[in-house]
Amino acid sequence: MGQYHTIINKTKKERLNAHALDNGHKLREQTGWDGSTSTILMCLLSNSNGRGGGDFRGEHVNEHSGRWAGDAIVVQGDYAEEGDPAYISEAELETYTDISAELVGLQRELAGESSQKMCPDMLVVANR
Repeated sequence: MGQYHTIINKTKKERLNAHALDNGHKLREQTGWDGSTSTILMCLLSNSNGRGGGDFRGEHVNEHSGRWAGDAIVVQGDYAEEGDPAYISEAELETYTDISAELVGLQRELAGESSQKMCPDMLVVANR
């Protein structure tokens, strides 16, 4: 079946729900396209976005860019065990705030920046 992963900010006690951001929960389902949770994570972690060509742009980008810069971040699967390096128990994780709903606008903005769009099983690059 596969392992489902959650992106967790231990510093701010926040987490992302991939399904709320139109992603699957498996690692490969959360990477490789412009609206992916990995792209959102890059924006959240960016420390100096918006100062050069190729940076993320937009109203929601400006609001959330750098929000997690310098924080302790963990990508944890549901097969994680107590001995894993940055293990967070299910009970502790339930106390974290799911910020996914706040990031839907950001996800849409990032997905709209290029011609890459997600399909269920493959990446499609539109003709330019």
